[in-house]
Amino acid sequence: MGILLTSDQFILVTLLIKIGAMASIASLLVRSASFKRLLFAEKKSTREGVLFALIMGVLLSAGVMVRLTIRYNATDLSLSGTLLVGLLAGFGPGCITGAMVGIPAAWSGELLALPMGLLYGLIGGLLRRACSVREEVWNVSPFPFMNFVRFVKTWMREKRVDWKVIFFVAAGTLEFLRILLSRRFGSGMLFSLSPESDLVLLVVLFSTPSCLGVPLKIWNNTRVELLLERQTSLLLRAQLDALRSQINPHFLFNSLNSISSAIRSDPEQARGIILKLSNILRHLLSAKEDFVPLSEELALIDAYLDIETTRFGADKLRIEKEIDPKTLHVMIPSMLLQPIVENAVKHGIAPKIDGGTIRIRTQIKNGSIWIIVEDDGAGISPDRLAHLFERESGIGISNVNERLKAIFGPEHRLKLESGPGRGVRAEIEIPVGKQVGKVRRET
Repeated sequence: MGILLTSDQFILVTLLIKIGAMASIASLLVRSASFKRLLFAEKKSTREGVLFALIMGVLLSAGVMVRLTIRYNATDLSLSGTLLVGLLAGFGPGCITGAMVGIPAAWSGELLALPMGLLYGLIGGLLRRACSVREEVWNVSPFPFMNFVRFVKTWMREKRVDWKVIFFVAAGTLEFLRILLSRRFGSGMLFSLSPESDLVLLVVLFSTPSCLGVPLKIWNNTRVELLLERQTSLLLRAQLDALRSQINPHFLFNSLNSISSAIRSDPEQARGIILKLSNILRHLLSAKEDFVPLSEELALIDAYLDIETTRFGADKLRIEKEIDPKTLHVMIPSMLLQPIVENAVKHGIAPKIDGGTIRIRTQIKNGSIWIIVEDDGAGISPDRLAHLFERESGIGISNVNERLKAIFGPEHRLKLESGPGRGVRAEIEIPVGKQVGKVRRET
């Protein structure tokens, strides 16, 4: 034998289903990137507001039509849904949604549904306009008791009214008005859940703010995640800019040292270095991107090595390159290789009387670009190699390592191998598909 529910018990079950339905709709909608752009736009344009109202209106009016067709009351979310649109988008979109949910009901004889729908949207929009702190809209709790607790705390601490409670009271008042009008003019003129007991009536009044708070809670969680991602992105961008800004003075300082050493012994050579340095600085100052094609980075390395070759002589500083043509278009962080090559010249080749060779190789392997810079210079002792990435050991190499880890993660750090008398091998692995998502300079 089936269990028969009283009318009030059936209303309580209906309320639970309504809250669950609102949560399901909110969860499904927020998965759409297009909807999220509409939802989280702080100042919605007219087009965005109308589009948001239409999306919500279609879903809510579909619920009304299901109620009218099969008499399943739990699908009617017209009050809380329309009020929600007004709170998030303003009274214009709120009224559009109110009209969309009111017209099907009015067409079926519920003549008060249309003006009430417009009223829900209008009240929501007016509350949004009156609320000076828009963040308050997102902080509405789906649990009414929590809103009252916050209200008491806010009043005792700051002596001001909590807007979250005002939203709560507005939703409950509109529900109470709907029940009164339905009882006064009949359920055929306006639909409402009209319980027999006062206790269930109180539950109905509390459930409407819950239906309002549930989607706001779900959407706000996603909104906070997006804000955190954006803050993390901005922090990473600031970190990269700070690291990158340290390279240019470092590079300039070392180039000026080269000019200083040549200007007395060979003024013509110093003049050539200055011209090449000016070309490099012009390139650095005009660069607007944090990431450049490998071909552009290699061109910068060539200009730098021209300066050092002029200083040391072609017989002492020899360059060998083995560049895979497929790697030339791959985007890498700008000024990534110059500190590595400079370190090879300064600490590898310069100390040797007969000089040495710097080899630069690139290849694509296992979905990553591998860049290898090695020299046959003096090498680095194990003790010094262990501390090479510390800031006290020099800006250039530690800077490159920090940038790589900040952008691609710790597994893509700069890898160095060396030993006394056997040169240094520097190896970088950059995932080819990952550079697109990096922080780019906004133009």
